[in-house]
Amino acid sequence: MRQLLMLITSGLMISACGGGIDSYEEGIEAQADVMLEMIDVLEGVDDESSAEEAAGDIEELGNRLAEISGHMRELPRPDASEMQDIMRKQQAKMQAFQQDSAAQMVKLMQYPVLTEAWMQAMENML
Repeated sequence: MRQLLMLITSGLMISACGGGIDSYEEGIEAQADVMLEMIDVLEGVDDESSAEEAAGDIEELGNRLAEISGHMRELPRPDASEMQDIMRKQQAKMQAFQQDSAAQMVKLMQYPVLTEAWMQAMENML
């Protein structure tokens, strides 16, 4: 069921992006959405088996982060003022991420397979 939901969500994200990111702000928003999905994946982890399954989901989401970052590299970077405006608009998502992620980050220490998948996903954002 969770895999079906992930597949549907990924499909909707891809179609919503129209195959690309049209602005730096859209890219940051898309990255934030993927990060929230990653936290949702961690919420389902309660043993080694679910951790291994979640690691695969996180790797897929990490690939999506790499796609988004690739699109963003093709766009002109906003100046400092524009970036502040973007961050101000994203503040609610960032706060939600911080609140939701705190309890889930412990799972990264419990299950090394998750740590590896998470770190790889974060590298994909660079």
